Amino acid sequence: MHQGEDGSQGVGVPSDFTLLEGLYQLAVTGHAHDWEFERLNNAVYERLLSSYGVEESTKFDQSKNAFNGS
Repeated sequence: MHQGEDGSQGVGVPSDFTLLEGLYQLAVTGHAHDWEFERLNNAVYERLLSSYGVEESTKFDQSKNAFNGS
């Protein structure tokens, strides 16, 4: 997720841990409907998509539907 070959993050790019920690802290304190939570949630989602790609998310949706009997 947005890491160089040496494992470092780009300049000004928060680490995955920092994003997840921020998201967690906002959720725990009950701020899950604030603009900051939405911004962090979108950043985490975008990183997941860039790491796992659209094909994997499509496969997940299909397997989820099969599991639910849809």
